[in-house]
Amino acid sequence: MNILHILSQNFNHGSRTRRPEDAVPYPKDFRGRLLHNTNLCTACGTCVYACSPGAITIDTSEGNVANWDYTEDRCTFCGFCVQYCPTHALSFEQVSPKPINERVEHYLFHEIELQPCRQCGKPVQMIPLETLEQLYGHPLPAEIAETQGLCENCRQQLISKRFLNALVVKGDRKDD
Repeated sequence: MNILHILSQNFNHGSRTRRPEDAVPYPKDFRGRLLHNTNLCTACGTCVYACSPGAITIDTSEGNVANWDYTEDRCTFCGFCVQYCPTHALSFEQVSPKPINERVEHYLFHEIELQPCRQCGKPVQMIPLETLEQLYGHPLPAEIAETQGLCENCRQQLISKRFLNALVVKGDRKDD
């Protein structure tokens, strides 16, 4: 076909540019700005591990608070942090991000309050009840409910006691 013929056909069709009110809808799994739900986040660090460019960091050195930081201009929007988050605290907005005027708008900072252990008071990364019920059903099994709110050391001691009680028959104990 002749190039002039192609050009004349294109000019005769008119504009094909869409107006903002006639925008194409975003696909179902569109990866807009990262959203972080602090009510579901346990500061476990899975997102930090999954984020190869290092856009997410967690600092737990302040005691009862974990600082969760996200740097959008490092993010490749691969979605691994969202995919591997065990509590589903991360998701993507389904709209295109607005233009950013200031660099500080690229950052997202959240504080996640850690709860004290029920036995020793050490700061604990609590798994949300919704997540536990999703994993184990409602009501929670007694073994799971009993370990909720315990730090790693206290939980390990409780599990060790359970294990020993399961192995030792009541008449075989020296303290009986």
